[in-house]
Amino acid sequence: MSERDEKRFWERDIFGRDKQASSAILQGFCRQMSFMLGAGVTLDSVMTVLSESGTDGYLKANLRKAHEGIMRGESLSQALESTGYFPAFMCNMCRIGEISDDLPKVMTLLADYYEETSRSRDEIRAALTYPAIVSAMMLIMILIAVLYVLPHYALVFAVSDVPLPALTVGLLRMSEILINQWWLVLPIAIIVVASPFVFVRSPRGREVYERCLLKITLYRQYVNLHVVQAMALMLESGQPLSEAVLAVSSIIPNKQVAQDLQQVAAGLQEGASFWMLLGEVAYMDPNLINMARIGEETGNMPQVFTHASEYSRYQFKQMSLRLNKLVEPAVTLVLGLVLGLVMLSIILPTFAMTELVGY
Repeated sequence: MSERDEKRFWERDIFGRDKQASSAILQGFCRQMSFMLGAGVTLDSVMTVLSESGTDGYLKANLRKAHEGIMRGESLSQALESTGYFPAFMCNMCRIGEISDDLPKVMTLLADYYEETSRSRDEIRAALTYPAIVSAMMLIMILIAVLYVLPHYALVFAVSDVPLPALTVGLLRMSEILINQWWLVLPIAIIVVASPFVFVRSPRGREVYERCLLKITLYRQYVNLHVVQAMALMLESGQPLSEAVLAVSSIIPNKQVAQDLQQVAAGLQEGASFWMLLGEVAYMDPNLINMARIGEETGNMPQVFTHASEYSRYQFKQMSLRLNKLVEPAVTLVLGLVLGLVMLSIILPTFAMTELVGY
């Protein structure tokens, strides 16, 4: 593998796609761009400053590459797009700002958009972090009990002639397999864990994975929030509705959602009603569809989608909080029951031993 190929490998995500800047990085970049451009600093100077400051080496390298393109006479949108690091949606928005001669405002809108996107993803991570930590701690305790505590008790049980319950016998056999045949168990465990990741990197696996995600309520709400925020941004920048929907479809990482939005855009170009087209998308929030209807009837779609974005933001936050409150006790209960069964397999023979010796 050549150095270039090795670099390309590490610059790809789980689906095999080229990695792009995160929402947090884009938010900071766009915010700095809007401040400096709004203060009258030239684009050349802005790119020079940003490419030499900051701590993210990969961002700085791509900004230097974009700066070289600008020095060759390319526009900002063209220079950013040529790096492959900045998303197409952002490059298209920069192109709109260049055409309208209002790049600072567009950069401010982009900064707000990426800030909200980053915040939404952080809330999902926060909702899943505590259950993940609890699960890891419980699993470690279970492994210690099965691999270390139970085998030592087994020696005591063997010399006492105490009849062992089926639960203890089953766990002892599992412990023996894990200890004596780890060379077989370990590869199987690695294959089992790695198989889903390998599967989702295939085109078919990714399609199945994305369809499954759409069955999760929190993910559907996240999709609604993402779509509405992007639509509000596009419409506020003056884009026609059909073009805004088509542009939003290009930034949604879920292929099914992107295809549905492309069908909505095609319907708009044929003269169909926007809110009715959204109503045909199963995972769209009915309240958002009603807001789209109001915006279509009043002819004030940008303002309506701005309010819809705030509504979706509130709904997503409340849903994340509810999920956190439900998942934490559920995970604790399930893993606690498993750990309780392991402890019970040790305690039951111990009681039998005390009865046998007459205590």
